[in-house]
Amino acid sequence: MPITELDPKLQAEYRQKAQALQMLPGVAVQALEIARDPECTIRDFVAVVERDTKLAADILAMSNSVMFSAGRPAALSLQQAIVRLGFRQCRNLILGTSMASLMKNVSLEQEWVRDVLCRHSFLTGMLAINVNKIVGTGFQGEEFAAGLVHDFGRLLLAVVAQDKFCAADPLHFDESPEILTTERRILGTDHCEVGTWYAELSKLPSEFVEVIRYHHNPAACTKYHRLVALVAIADHMANYLQRFDNGNEYNLGENEAVYVLESCGQTNVATRLADVCREMMTSAKKDVQKMWSV
Repeated sequence: MPITELDPKLQAEYRQKAQALQMLPGVAVQALEIARDPECTIRDFVAVVERDTKLAADILAMSNSVMFSAGRPAALSLQQAIVRLGFRQCRNLILGTSMASLMKNVSLEQEWVRDVLCRHSFLTGMLAINVNKIVGTGFQGEEFAAGLVHDFGRLLLAVVAQDKFCAADPLHFDESPEILTTERRILGTDHCEVGTWYAELSKLPSEFVEVIRYHHNPAACTKYHRLVALVAIADHMANYLQRFDNGNEYNLGENEAVYVLESCGQTNVATRLADVCREMMTSAKKDVQKMWSV
């Protein structure tokens, strides 16, 4: 069945249990919508974001982080950050900071599950930033935000099916093709399906919905091919790092998403990554601790 057609009984159950798991705050949804308006002014945008002081502070802090400041002087106000970054980057920061805040604060009886999933999302986002720079895909923050949200379905399953989650997903990060089949057998759905359903329900931008839907099978996506493939590359590397703690023995040839990205017209992806991916992976693992504290 199509991924977004989640079983009606599961929909009712998940809606009830996930009420407190708000993917995006109301202000964030409004800010994303207003940023799409070609007539939107910086003043209009600031007026919306300022209504959520936590979101505004997170955006300012993120804009001054090493990832996004690029050595420029610190932005001292929200308006300065928005002028410097532009609406496109701010849009991605809103999504990124909202998801980071949600993941850090979600309530789970087994906190280690939350922490492992959150760190995996941060690691995937950081690796996506690095791969984007190395292969020249030209994204401006979408790759980090997409890395953060790609496995949201796993977090959702951990919240609403806590008693069965670890049986379906022991968090070994050895993600064979059978992982989705196992989740379906035990939980009646898989994290790509339920994540896509909830992302659409939460009015997430369509490119991020596609990443959630297809990050296990980027060759099957119907649009936003490059972003989906890029995140799938980063996810594969992040899985390896979480199993082996460093990238010293990582085999890029086993990362099928590399060739999917090349099939989208991005040239020499494997060649560009070959000499730097192991060092990049080890560095990204260290950088995650810095991002975790933002």
